[in-house]
Amino acid sequence: MIKTTARAVAKHPSIVITIGLIMLAGAVFNRFIPVMAMIIGIINMTGGDFFDSVLALMQMLIDPQNILAILIVTAVLAVLASVVIGLLLPGYLLTVNDGLEKGAGKSGLYRKGIRNYFLKFFLIAIRTTFLTVILLVFLLVSSVPAIVITRLASSSRSELLLAAIFVDIVTIGVFFAILSFFSAYIYMWYITSLTESKKPFRDGKAIADSSFWSIALGLFAFDVIFAVCICLIYLIGSQALRYILGWVFTTGFFTVLAVYLVQFFRDSSELRIDNASIENEDSDWESITRSDK
Repeated sequence: MIKTTARAVAKHPSIVITIGLIMLAGAVFNRFIPVMAMIIGIINMTGGDFFDSVLALMQMLIDPQNILAILIVTAVLAVLASVVIGLLLPGYLLTVNDGLEKGAGKSGLYRKGIRNYFLKFFLIAIRTTFLTVILLVFLLVSSVPAIVITRLASSSRSELLLAAIFVDIVTIGVFFAILSFFSAYIYMWYITSLTESKKPFRDGKAIADSSFWSIALGLFAFDVIFAVCICLIYLIGSQALRYILGWVFTTGFFTVLAVYLVQFFRDSSELRIDNASIENEDSDWESITRSDK
């Protein structure tokens, strides 16, 4: 994927430049509004261990006095994020796809993305943002039994150790399955929306299902690499060096991830997508919507 990404970037430097600018904007935002520091501060305020921090965070989220403010902030952030996604993501995905094609690169793909797909991506982003919030709340609530029994087993009830291990393994397995399906379907939903499909979610789901464990394990590998590298970067003492390395790593990481997802879509759609649902000879994606012969 690194070699494939390098070839795509050589053809369209904007593939890495766009991600770099987004990550730089995120770093500047975090410099003035340090989200991670705020989260760590909230955790430290609980004065307890990891389990106490999770339970305290959940209590804050479901507190009736905080629900209205949380909903308003979530709605505003969802709209802002959806606008950005509608403006940038269609053209970016079209550019990545063109970077994987043979021949000279096309121009004006970002303008075409905004003109043809802004509203579609904006509406999808609104839905996926709220689905993500609902999923996170569900995962937090679902983790309570595992947290409670693990806390008891590690403090005063050693006879519950085996039960705690079993519940933890089941919980982690369920979380992995849910997140794998959710992320694979959402990614393919966005990419399929750039085709002529009349039901992009259904066809994106079909593409993900065609090689599900391949994309699930691939995304899991990306998650592990991201978590390990971010943790290592945060261990660096120099703040300036930490910001620079974080920016370089996240730029490269999300560039490779984007190429990986589009390449997976190209490979899988040739085998699984019904010709009648998305094929169009004049489509920008005609090379990846060929039906089986």
